[in-house]
Amino acid sequence: MKTTFKRLFFGCLLAVLPGGAAHAQATFNFSGGTTFTGVTDTIPIRANSPGGNSIGTISAIVFDPTSQVGGEYNRIYFTNREQTTGTAVGGLYVTDRITETVTLIGLQSGTANTNTNPSSLAIDSTGTVYLGRDVSPQLWRVNSPLASPTFTQMLGNYGTATTDDDPISISWVPSTNQVMVFDQGLDTDPPVAVSLVNAGSTSASPSYTTIWTATPAVDNNIRGMFSTFDNYGYLTYAALPLESGLAAIYRVDLAGNLQTFLLSGITSSLTLDDSIAVNPLDGSVWLPINTGGTDRTYYRVDVAKAALQSPGVYLASTTAEFTATGLNGGQNSVAFSPDGKWLGIAVPDGADTIYLLQTKAAVPEPATLGLAGVALLGCVAARRRK
Repeated sequence: MKTTFKRLFFGCLLAVLPGGAAHAQATFNFSGGTTFTGVTDTIPIRANSPGGNSIGTISAIVFDPTSQVGGEYNRIYFTNREQTTGTAVGGLYVTDRITETVTLIGLQSGTANTNTNPSSLAIDSTGTVYLGRDVSPQLWRVNSPLASPTFTQMLGNYGTATTDDDPISISWVPSTNQVMVFDQGLDTDPPVAVSLVNAGSTSASPSYTTIWTATPAVDNNIRGMFSTFDNYGYLTYAALPLESGLAAIYRVDLAGNLQTFLLSGITSSLTLDDSIAVNPLDGSVWLPINTGGTDRTYYRVDVAKAALQSPGVYLASTTAEFTATGLNGGQNSVAFSPDGKWLGIAVPDGADTIYLLQTKAAVPEPATLGLAGVALLGCVAARRRK
Protein backbone atom coordinates (compact mmCIF):
# COMPACT_ATOMS: atom_id res chain seq x y z
CA MET A 1 0.00 0.00 0.00
CA LYS A 2 1.06 3.53 -0.64
CA THR A 3 2.15 5.44 2.44
CA THR A 4 0.93 9.02 2.71
CA PHE A 5 1.54 11.99 4.99
CA LYS A 6 -0.56 12.93 7.95
CA ARG A 7 -0.12 16.58 8.91
CA LEU A 8 -0.87 17.52 12.50
CA PHE A 9 -1.17 20.74 14.48
CA PHE A 10 -1.38 19.44 18.04
CA GLY A 11 -0.40 16.64 20.34
CA CYS A 12 2.66 14.71 21.45
CA LEU A 13 2.04 11.52 19.48
CA LEU A 14 3.70 8.25 18.55
CA ALA A 15 4.39 7.77 14.87
CA VAL A 16 2.81 4.75 13.23
CA LEU A 17 4.99 3.05 10.66
CA PRO A 18 4.02 0.58 7.92
CA GLY A 19 2.99 -2.77 9.36
CA GLY A 20 1.55 -1.17 12.47
CA ALA A 21 4.87 -1.01 14.35
CA ALA A 22 5.18 1.98 16.65
CA HIS A 23 8.27 4.14 16.53
CA ALA A 24 8.77 7.14 18.76
CA GLN A 25 9.61 10.20 16.70
CA ALA A 26 10.83 13.65 17.59
CA THR A 27 8.51 16.20 19.15
CA PHE A 28 8.68 19.94 18.55
CA ASN A 29 7.71 22.77 20.87
CA PHE A 30 7.25 26.01 18.91
CA SER A 31 8.01 28.47 21.66
CA GLY A 32 9.16 31.40 19.53
CA GLY A 33 5.71 32.05 18.08
CA THR A 34 6.93 34.01 15.06
CA THR A 35 7.74 31.62 12.24
CA PHE A 36 5.94 28.25 12.21
CA THR A 37 2.34 27.15 11.73
CA GLY A 38 2.71 23.96 13.75
CA VAL A 39 2.30 21.64 10.74
CA THR A 40 4.90 18.86 10.57
CA ASP A 41 5.49 16.18 7.92
CA THR A 42 7.89 13.25 8.00
CA ILE A 43 9.70 11.14 5.41
CA PRO A 44 11.16 7.92 6.90
CA ILE A 45 14.08 7.53 4.53
CA ARG A 46 15.48 4.18 5.64
CA ALA A 47 12.11 2.40 5.36
CA ASN A 48 11.86 3.48 1.70
CA SER A 49 15.48 3.07 0.68
CA PRO A 50 16.67 0.36 -1.72
CA GLY A 51 16.78 -2.85 0.31
CA GLY A 52 15.09 -1.11 3.24
CA ASN A 53 18.27 -0.65 5.26
CA SER A 54 20.81 1.03 3.02
CA ILE A 55 20.72 4.42 4.74
CA GLY A 56 22.80 4.89 7.85
CA THR A 57 23.65 8.56 8.41
CA ILE A 58 22.07 11.42 6.47
CA SER A 59 24.77 14.06 6.42
CA ALA A 60 23.31 16.84 4.24
CA ILE A 61 20.04 17.80 2.54
CA VAL A 62 19.01 20.32 -0.12
CA PHE A 63 15.69 21.06 -1.83
CA ASP A 64 15.66 20.87 -5.64
CA PRO A 65 14.61 24.30 -7.00
CA THR A 66 13.44 22.67 -10.26
CA SER A 67 10.95 20.37 -8.51
CA GLN A 68 8.06 22.73 -7.82
CA VAL A 69 4.68 21.06 -8.41
CA GLY A 70 1.41 22.53 -7.18
CA GLY A 71 3.22 25.22 -5.24
CA GLU A 72 5.49 22.78 -3.37
CA TYR A 73 9.14 21.82 -3.84
CA ASN A 74 8.76 18.06 -3.69
CA ARG A 75 12.25 16.72 -4.41
CA ILE A 76 15.02 16.58 -1.82
CA TYR A 77 18.59 15.43 -2.38
CA PHE A 78 20.57 14.05 0.53
CA THR A 79 23.88 12.36 1.23
CA ASN A 80 24.36 9.17 3.19
CA ARG A 81 27.72 9.30 4.89
CA GLU A 82 27.89 5.61 5.80
CA GLN A 83 30.71 3.52 4.44
CA THR A 84 29.49 1.05 1.83
CA THR A 85 29.36 -2.35 3.49
CA GLY A 86 26.66 -5.00 3.69
CA THR A 87 23.30 -3.36 3.09
CA ALA A 88 24.58 0.14 3.88
CA VAL A 89 25.46 2.20 0.81
CA GLY A 90 26.93 5.65 1.29
CA GLY A 91 26.43 8.10 -1.53
CA LEU A 92 24.15 10.66 -3.15
CA TYR A 93 20.40 9.97 -2.94
CA VAL A 94 17.14 11.68 -3.88
CA THR A 95 13.66 11.36 -2.37
CA ASP A 96 10.23 12.53 -3.48
CA ARG A 97 7.99 14.04 -0.78
CA ILE A 98 4.79 12.68 -2.32
CA THR A 99 5.75 9.10 -3.23
CA GLU A 100 8.48 8.85 -0.57
CA THR A 101 10.58 6.82 -2.99
CA VAL A 102 14.31 6.88 -2.32
CA THR A 103 16.79 6.48 -5.19
CA LEU A 104 20.57 6.09 -5.12
CA ILE A 105 22.15 8.35 -7.74
CA GLY A 106 25.81 7.48 -7.26
CA LEU A 107 29.14 8.66 -5.86
CA GLN A 108 29.17 5.74 -3.46
CA SER A 109 31.38 5.71 -0.42
CA GLY A 110 34.24 3.26 -0.16
CA THR A 111 34.08 0.01 1.78
CA ALA A 112 36.14 1.48 4.62
CA ASN A 113 35.44 4.58 6.68
CA THR A 114 37.94 6.69 4.79
CA ASN A 115 37.96 9.98 2.93
CA THR A 116 35.32 9.20 0.28
CA ASN A 117 32.19 9.57 2.40
CA PRO A 118 29.92 12.39 1.13
CA SER A 119 29.06 15.05 3.67
CA SER A 120 27.89 18.28 1.99
CA LEU A 121 25.51 19.34 -0.79
CA ALA A 122 24.61 22.34 -2.92
CA ILE A 123 22.41 22.79 -5.99
CA ASP A 124 22.09 25.49 -8.65
CA SER A 125 19.00 26.86 -10.39
CA THR A 126 19.25 24.30 -13.22
CA GLY A 127 19.25 21.31 -10.88
CA THR A 128 22.97 20.54 -11.14
CA VAL A 129 24.14 19.05 -7.84
CA TYR A 130 27.47 19.69 -6.12
CA LEU A 131 28.83 17.31 -3.49
CA GLY A 132 31.71 17.54 -1.05
CA ARG A 133 33.50 14.69 0.70
CA ASP A 134 34.63 15.21 4.27
CA VAL A 135 38.26 14.75 5.32
CA SER A 136 39.28 14.93 1.67
CA PRO A 137 39.91 17.58 -0.96
CA GLN A 138 37.13 16.29 -3.19
CA LEU A 139 34.35 18.40 -4.65
CA TRP A 140 32.12 16.86 -7.34
CA ARG A 141 29.63 18.17 -9.91
CA VAL A 142 26.68 15.97 -10.89
CA ASN A 143 24.99 17.00 -14.14
CA SER A 144 21.52 15.64 -15.02
CA PRO A 145 21.29 13.79 -11.70
CA LEU A 146 17.79 12.42 -12.36
CA ALA A 147 18.17 11.15 -15.93
CA SER A 148 21.71 10.21 -16.99
CA PRO A 149 23.96 11.55 -14.24
CA THR A 150 27.52 12.46 -15.11
CA PHE A 151 30.07 12.89 -12.34
CA THR A 152 32.96 15.34 -12.61
CA GLN A 153 35.50 15.90 -9.88
CA MET A 154 35.93 19.66 -9.61
CA LEU A 155 38.79 19.80 -7.12
CA GLY A 156 41.69 17.79 -5.97
CA ASN A 157 43.65 19.73 -3.38
CA TYR A 158 42.96 23.41 -2.78
CA GLY A 159 44.01 26.17 -0.46
CA THR A 160 47.45 26.13 1.10
CA ALA A 161 47.29 22.63 2.56
CA THR A 162 48.97 19.75 0.79
CA THR A 163 47.52 16.80 2.69
CA ASP A 164 44.08 17.63 4.04
CA ASP A 165 41.08 19.76 3.18
CA ASP A 166 37.57 19.37 4.53
CA PRO A 167 34.70 20.80 2.43
CA ILE A 168 32.22 20.12 5.23
CA SER A 169 29.75 22.84 4.10
CA ILE A 170 29.16 24.02 0.54
CA SER A 171 26.65 26.47 -0.99
CA TRP A 172 25.76 27.70 -4.46
CA VAL A 173 26.51 31.38 -5.24
CA PRO A 174 24.19 32.35 -8.12
CA SER A 175 25.54 35.88 -8.52
CA THR A 176 28.98 34.59 -9.52
CA ASN A 177 28.24 31.04 -10.79
CA GLN A 178 30.46 29.53 -8.09
CA VAL A 179 30.36 27.13 -5.18
CA MET A 180 31.29 28.53 -1.78
CA VAL A 181 33.29 25.98 0.21
CA PHE A 182 33.66 26.19 3.98
CA ASP A 183 36.81 24.26 4.95
CA GLN A 184 36.56 23.13 8.55
CA GLY A 185 40.25 22.40 9.00
CA LEU A 186 41.28 19.58 11.35
CA ASP A 187 43.99 16.95 11.13
CA THR A 188 47.07 18.30 9.34
CA ASP A 189 45.24 21.41 8.12
CA PRO A 190 44.37 23.48 11.22
CA PRO A 191 43.41 26.72 9.44
CA VAL A 192 39.75 27.23 8.54
CA ALA A 193 38.96 28.80 5.19
CA VAL A 194 36.28 29.96 2.77
CA SER A 195 36.89 29.43 -0.94
CA LEU A 196 34.99 30.12 -4.17
CA VAL A 197 35.11 27.36 -6.79
CA ASN A 198 34.11 28.14 -10.37
CA ALA A 199 31.32 25.98 -11.82
CA GLY A 200 33.52 24.76 -14.68
CA SER A 201 36.38 23.65 -12.45
CA THR A 202 37.84 20.17 -12.88
CA SER A 203 40.47 18.37 -10.85
CA ALA A 204 42.74 18.47 -13.92
CA SER A 205 42.24 22.25 -14.26
CA PRO A 206 41.13 23.48 -10.83
CA SER A 207 39.63 26.96 -10.74
CA TYR A 208 39.10 28.46 -7.31
CA THR A 209 39.98 31.36 -5.02
CA THR A 210 40.45 31.21 -1.26
CA ILE A 211 38.91 34.46 -0.04
CA TRP A 212 39.30 34.11 3.74
CA THR A 213 41.30 32.00 6.15
CA ALA A 214 42.13 31.98 9.86
CA THR A 215 43.91 29.82 12.40
CA PRO A 216 41.79 29.52 15.57
CA ALA A 217 43.47 29.36 18.95
CA VAL A 218 41.86 25.94 19.42
CA ASP A 219 40.86 23.24 16.96
CA ASN A 220 37.24 24.26 16.30
CA ASN A 221 35.30 23.22 13.19
CA ILE A 222 33.23 25.65 11.14
CA ARG A 223 29.92 25.29 9.32
CA GLY A 224 28.56 27.75 6.81
CA MET A 225 26.02 28.70 4.15
CA PHE A 226 25.74 31.35 1.48
CA SER A 227 22.76 33.71 1.67
CA THR A 228 21.12 34.80 -1.59
CA PHE A 229 19.17 37.35 0.47
CA ASP A 230 22.18 39.63 1.00
CA ASN A 231 25.00 37.96 -0.98
CA TYR A 232 27.11 37.04 2.05
CA GLY A 233 28.48 33.75 3.29
CA TYR A 234 27.58 33.05 6.94
CA LEU A 235 29.76 30.86 9.11
CA THR A 236 29.95 29.73 12.67
CA TYR A 237 32.33 27.67 14.71
CA ALA A 238 31.02 24.40 16.14
CA ALA A 239 31.56 25.89 19.60
CA LEU A 240 30.31 29.46 19.22
CA PRO A 241 32.97 31.76 20.72
CA LEU A 242 32.29 34.67 23.02
CA GLU A 243 33.16 38.16 21.86
CA SER A 244 32.52 41.15 24.11
CA GLY A 245 30.67 38.78 26.44
CA LEU A 246 28.20 37.50 23.81
CA ALA A 247 28.14 34.43 21.56
CA ALA A 248 29.09 35.31 17.99
CA ILE A 249 28.73 34.15 14.41
CA TYR A 250 30.31 35.68 11.30
CA ARG A 251 29.73 36.60 7.70
CA VAL A 252 32.11 37.11 4.82
CA ASP A 253 31.54 39.00 1.58
CA LEU A 254 32.75 37.76 -1.80
CA ALA A 255 35.95 39.76 -1.40
CA GLY A 256 36.78 37.98 1.87
CA ASN A 257 35.95 40.78 4.33
CA LEU A 258 34.76 39.34 7.65
CA GLN A 259 32.11 40.82 9.93
CA THR A 260 31.03 39.75 13.43
CA PHE A 261 27.45 39.30 14.62
CA LEU A 262 26.92 39.25 18.37
CA LEU A 263 23.88 37.25 19.48
CA SER A 264 21.84 39.51 21.73
CA GLY A 265 21.20 37.99 25.16
CA ILE A 266 23.35 34.87 24.60
CA THR A 267 26.11 35.18 27.19
CA SER A 268 27.50 31.64 27.09
CA SER A 269 29.08 29.62 24.32
CA LEU A 270 26.71 27.39 22.34
CA THR A 271 27.36 24.00 20.74
CA LEU A 272 26.29 23.96 17.10
CA ASP A 273 24.82 20.71 15.82
CA ASP A 274 26.42 20.07 12.43
CA SER A 275 24.90 22.63 10.04
CA ILE A 276 23.23 26.01 9.69
CA ALA A 277 20.43 27.25 7.42
CA VAL A 278 19.46 30.62 5.93
CA ASN A 279 15.82 31.54 5.31
CA PRO A 280 15.70 32.93 1.75
CA LEU A 281 12.71 35.17 2.55
CA ASP A 282 14.26 37.32 5.27
CA GLY A 283 17.92 36.28 5.38
CA SER A 284 17.68 35.03 8.97
CA VAL A 285 20.35 32.54 10.03
CA TRP A 286 19.18 29.39 11.84
CA LEU A 287 21.39 27.61 14.35
CA PRO A 288 20.47 24.14 15.66
CA ILE A 289 22.05 24.05 19.10
CA ASN A 290 22.79 20.81 20.94
CA THR A 291 21.43 21.22 24.46
CA GLY A 292 22.32 17.71 25.60
CA GLY A 293 21.50 14.14 24.59
CA THR A 294 18.74 14.11 21.97
CA ASP A 295 17.55 17.66 22.69
CA ARG A 296 18.03 20.59 20.33
CA THR A 297 17.06 24.26 20.43
CA TYR A 298 16.75 26.11 17.11
CA TYR A 299 17.75 29.75 17.21
CA ARG A 300 16.77 32.37 14.64
CA VAL A 301 19.30 35.20 14.20
CA ASP A 302 17.85 38.31 12.56
CA VAL A 303 20.96 39.47 10.73
CA ALA A 304 19.07 41.77 8.32
CA LYS A 305 18.01 44.08 11.16
CA ALA A 306 21.20 43.84 13.19
CA ALA A 307 22.45 47.10 14.72
CA LEU A 308 25.95 48.33 13.95
CA GLN A 309 28.01 48.52 17.17
CA SER A 310 31.42 49.37 15.77
CA PRO A 311 33.16 48.93 12.40
CA GLY A 312 32.50 45.35 11.29
CA VAL A 313 30.59 44.39 14.47
CA TYR A 314 26.79 44.05 14.68
CA LEU A 315 24.32 43.14 17.43
CA ALA A 316 21.56 40.79 16.20
CA SER A 317 18.24 39.88 17.82
CA THR A 318 18.22 36.14 18.58
CA THR A 319 15.09 34.06 19.24
CA ALA A 320 14.74 30.43 20.35
CA GLU A 321 12.04 29.57 17.79
CA PHE A 322 11.48 25.96 18.85
CA THR A 323 12.92 23.04 20.73
CA ALA A 324 13.06 19.42 19.63
CA THR A 325 13.32 16.27 21.72
CA GLY A 326 13.98 12.75 20.54
CA LEU A 327 16.54 13.71 17.89
CA ASN A 328 19.41 11.28 17.67
CA GLY A 329 22.90 12.51 18.41
CA GLY A 330 25.25 12.84 15.48
CA GLN A 331 24.92 14.71 12.23
CA ASN A 332 21.67 16.65 11.97
CA SER A 333 21.29 18.71 8.80
CA VAL A 334 18.92 21.62 8.12
CA ALA A 335 17.78 23.41 4.96
CA PHE A 336 14.98 25.73 3.86
CA SER A 337 12.97 25.19 0.70
CA PRO A 338 13.68 27.83 -1.98
CA ASP A 339 10.41 29.63 -1.19
CA GLY A 340 10.94 29.52 2.57
CA LYS A 341 7.73 27.52 3.12
CA TRP A 342 9.39 24.51 4.77
CA LEU A 343 12.33 23.91 7.04
CA GLY A 344 13.78 20.45 6.48
CA ILE A 345 15.63 18.67 9.30
CA ALA A 346 17.42 15.42 8.50
CA VAL A 347 18.00 13.25 11.56
CA PRO A 348 19.94 9.97 11.71
CA ASP A 349 17.43 8.30 14.02
CA GLY A 350 16.09 4.74 13.77
CA ALA A 351 14.25 5.58 10.56
CA ASP A 352 16.70 8.20 9.26
CA THR A 353 13.87 10.67 9.16
CA ILE A 354 13.51 13.94 7.27
CA TYR A 355 11.18 16.23 9.23
CA LEU A 356 9.48 19.07 7.36
CA LEU A 357 8.22 22.01 9.43
CA GLN A 358 5.84 24.42 7.70
CA THR A 359 6.52 28.13 8.04
CA LYS A 360 4.07 31.02 8.04
CA ALA A 361 5.19 31.77 4.49
CA ALA A 362 2.98 28.86 3.43
CA VAL A 363 -0.29 30.45 4.61
CA PRO A 364 -1.75 33.97 4.71
CA GLU A 365 -1.07 35.90 7.87
CA PRO A 366 -4.16 35.76 10.15
CA ALA A 367 -6.04 39.00 10.68
CA THR A 368 -5.96 38.35 14.43
CA LEU A 369 -4.02 35.98 16.61
CA GLY A 370 -7.07 33.95 17.56
CA LEU A 371 -6.76 30.20 17.19
CA ALA A 372 -3.84 30.53 14.78
CA GLY A 373 -1.78 32.09 17.53
CA VAL A 374 -2.67 29.27 19.89
CA ALA A 375 -1.66 26.66 17.32
CA LEU A 376 1.93 27.88 17.44
CA LEU A 377 2.37 26.85 21.03
CA GLY A 378 2.71 23.49 22.67
CA CYS A 379 4.11 20.16 21.70
CA VAL A 380 3.84 18.85 18.15
CA ALA A 381 4.89 15.44 16.87
CA ALA A 382 4.99 14.13 13.33
CA ARG A 383 2.80 11.20 12.45
CA ARG A 384 2.43 8.96 9.43
CA ARG A 385 -0.39 6.64 8.52
CA LYS A 386 -1.31 4.11 5.84
